Amino acid sequence: MKDTLNTSANPRSFRQRAAQFPSVFVVEPAAEMNWSRVILVTLAGVVSHTFGRGTMPLLLPAIAEDLGLSATTAGATGSVNMAAYLCGVVAVTYLASRVAPAFLLKFGLWIVLAGLLSLGTAQNTWQIMVGTALAGLGGAGIWLTMPVIATAGVPPTQRGMVMGSLTATMGVASIVVPFATSGLRRVVDDGGAWREIWLLETVAASAILAVLYLVLRHDISPRLPLGAGIRAITRLQGWKIAVFFYMAFAFVSASWFQFFGLSLENDHNMSREFTTHMWALMGIGGVLGALTFGRLSDRLGRPRTMCMVTALGATTCLLVLVGEMWAAALAAAIYGTSAMAVPSLTATFVRDQVDEHDFTPVFGAMTIFYGPASVLGPITGGVLADITGSYRVTYVLLAVTFAFASLAAWFLPRIENGN
Repeated sequence: MKDTLNTSANPRSFRQRAAQFPSVFVVEPAAEMNWSRVILVTLAGVVSHTFGRGTMPLLLPAIAEDLGLSATTAGATGSVNMAAYLCGVVAVTYLASRVAPAFLLKFGLWIVLAGLLSLGTAQNTWQIMVGTALAGLGGAGIWLTMPVIATAGVPPTQRGMVMGSLTATMGVASIVVPFATSGLRRVVDDGGAWREIWLLETVAASAILAVLYLVLRHDISPRLPLGAGIRAITRLQGWKIAVFFYMAFAFVSASWFQFFGLSLENDHNMSREFTTHMWALMGIGGVLGALTFGRLSDRLGRPRTMCMVTALGATTCLLVLVGEMWAAALAAAIYGTSAMAVPSLTATFVRDQVDEHDFTPVFGAMTIFYGPASVLGPITGGVLADITGSYRVTYVLLAVTFAFASLAAWFLPRIENGN
């Protein structure tokens, strides 16, 4: 008994016993962080989320006008993206124990790149759907592996900041893209130009892919253990509440982004240039919110912070209904500050409970639940808009759903950062 307890006296014996009884919840001692590597890895999120997902709602008013899309079809582009993302989640969760995370990340980037090229050359609705589906499919490979690569060797007390940096980097890109869109439209003298934006992003994504091949060329990330699949979610404390929270947020986020520009232009007669710049304001909020709430969650706890940001998100839905420019600007800023922090906060909530080898299977299982809600949200919002003739009822529904997400977050178990 004495030898068993006094591990410092016989560390070799202790390591031998530990190797015989491995735990899926063991967090290995942290190594020194490399912030430059963390920031470079986060560039992958720019391709998957800012290019592959966030640009579509920004350009959707121009695309709908050019191709004659109804509100239902416009909503369907978001549903197709998220349905493909769900398929990607299932595939990545299955492959996590067979393929190294770095390989899945780079493969996802290639798929998104193909989607961007399809969107940049689209001549009809079907090509738009194919492009957005490829962007969603590849995005799963990026988002489910990027956090585990970025947080390797990061102490638990700093994970909130690191995970926040993932969203912050996307936020910076979200500031650049709207201004680049307006600038390019002035250059080509076409206020409705959209294909050129996708092609420009294709070039940028190719450069990012090349950078990540250099950054990860010596990456020896291990294959993740078996145990993937939807049952992996049961490893989390409070997993039922966590799933409800994530599904409610998925329903809202997939729809809020999708119809924001359309609502401002069609319901409130705001100019396209003003609407485009609102996405930059949202990106500024995203940078500030991701870093602020990520760090706040290190101190206050993930559940309380998640409750706070989704409550703020509910107010933005009501601000959209006001129909004034000041309210639209406030909605964009608050939504960027709050809701854009939720994915990284949720990923950190999961990461606090499992080690880096189990993160992708467990978070992947949680994202499997995220998928159906995110598919249902945009198509429901589009149908409601076609039936009622505006997006007002859609945003009322989103406000109520956001409120339920906030309530669920309040009841999530708080996991100590050192766990």
